[in-house]
Amino acid sequence: MDRYLDALRAADGVVLISPAYHGSISGLLKNALDYINELSTDTRPYLHGRVFGCVAVAGGEQGAASTLAALRAIGHALRAWPTPLGVGIARPPFTSEGLPADLTVSQQLPSMLDQVIEMSRALNHTKQSLPAGSE
Repeated sequence: MDRYLDALRAADGVVLISPAYHGSISGLLKNALDYINELSTDTRPYLHGRVFGCVAVAGGEQGAASTLAALRAIGHALRAWPTPLGVGIARPPFTSEGLPADLTVSQQLPSMLDQVIEMSRALNHTKQSLPAGSE
């Protein structure tokens, strides 16, 4: 758990991927997110100021959409900045070669990752240009 929390502390961006379970995130991911409470007393509590990319994988579009909404709500609750683009992947998600089966998804994933990187750089640049103690 210490390595996980240290990685989150050092991160400027986080991408969460969850399968849809009854229209929401998996229990395993929820348990992992619960450990973020350990960061509550840090200088950057929870996921404060970190960019948050979201991907939901489901058996259908409705499950992907509701899981994606849950991931975004969790990001906001943890003080993160969700990217404008979240990616919902519906069945069949991947080809036998491991590539996205849907051409739209194969275009959206790199776009969302670009947003995580660009937004992280922008937030870090803003923090560096602020006077000390004004963040």
